[in-house]
Amino acid sequence: MTRPLCLIRSEVFRIAVSCILVGLTAATLLSSETMAQEAEPKSNTERLFLQISLDGQSIDYRDDAFSETDNGGGLSLRAGWGVSPLVTIYVGVTGASIDGQSSAITGNDYSWSGGELGLRLNFRSGRSLVPYADVALRGVAATEDDRDVEFRGGGFTLGGGVSYFFTPAVALDAGLHFGGGRFDEVQVGNISAGLDEDEFGYGEGRFSLGLTFYPLR
Repeated sequence: MTRPLCLIRSEVFRIAVSCILVGLTAATLLSSETMAQEAEPKSNTERLFLQISLDGQSIDYRDDAFSETDNGGGLSLRAGWGVSPLVTIYVGVTGASIDGQSSAITGNDYSWSGGELGLRLNFRSGRSLVPYADVALRGVAATEDDRDVEFRGGGFTLGGGVSYFFTPAVALDAGLHFGGGRFDEVQVGNISAGLDEDEFGYGEGRFSLGLTFYPLR
């Protein structure tokens, strides 16, 4: 039996309305997802970057006669240039106030300072969360003002961390670095002497939390 034409038109109308509603829903969801993606801050690790961090510093001294580990806190500053989204070259300085222990080397509190030249590899550049790994050559000094003594040396650090970009120009950075080297010079007052025969080694660990700025964005 043939259905009345008005019923057929009504069904067609309902199907058309349903299709339109489904299409509008899909378009709304797609538009919301696109807007969310556009609103998400994206990173760009190329060109100039500046970084300031608060550090937790640990120093381990090693020699045939003793072993000692000291801890403290400080500050680090870095500046560099991202030559590509993957590679950044940087220079930095670090400084910390260390609680010394009773030993032949660091009987009192002392300062720990360092300069570094490093290479950083940024992974997932273009995303909000960017992990990285880096390696740096280090020159360091342990200075005890009370006895007017300073030990100098050098080594390297290896480390990594993660940067979270709030905006393309500002990121929160957390990093962890480990390294070590040897002291090769000591200065007492105005007198300096090499430690070729009696030199001793050190190890260091550093946790950093700070901000990174990309001012050319």
